[in-house]
Amino acid sequence: MKKFILFLSLLAVSFLVLPAQNVSDLDAFEKAIKPGTVLTYDVEMSGKKYQFIATLKKVGDEIVFDWNTSAPENKKGSITISAGANAKADALFNLFKEGATNLDKEISVFISRKMFNDVSTTSATNIKINGASDTATVMSNTISEFNFNLNGNLVAIPGWELQGGSDINYTIDVIESTKFPIIYRIDLGWTMQLSEVKNP
Repeated sequence: MKKFILFLSLLAVSFLVLPAQNVSDLDAFEKAIKPGTVLTYDVEMSGKKYQFIATLKKVGDEIVFDWNTSAPENKKGSITISAGANAKADALFNLFKEGATNLDKEISVFISRKMFNDVSTTSATNIKINGASDTATVMSNTISEFNFNLNGNLVAIPGWELQGGSDINYTIDVIESTKFPIIYRIDLGWTMQLSEVKNP
């Protein structure tokens, strides 16, 4: 009986410690997101593997970042997400073309506040996966946890795994941060997953 009580006590402690670690890691992540921060993603598309690197220039109501891809893609450009798109967009922008792109109806790397609020309140949201002209897909939420390198340390960050689609099952993993709801991973028939967040 004493062993059983000890087991329950240890189990309770483990549940108390784990969320505390997540809160600490989430706080460290939010402090790290600022102009100059570099987000590195590993991409697999059409049999090719490369990195997508986004350097944040502005975060807040408007989001601006420069991006480049490693070999064999070797492309670069910049994205400006308007305050309106950051607030209300229901579409993702994933087709990165070289040069400057201004987004007024789509959002990229982040999800919009509308999407975030929908998931927070109903555990689901409608997302146009392939841009503003796409048909919306209902994405339902499962609570998850994501691991990546934050300034040299492996962190465990609470997040959402959004899944939807009929013929094709789409997955969009999002860091559960009201300040910076960054996409951790997407699987849309091709994959992009965050591997590192680094301050200059």
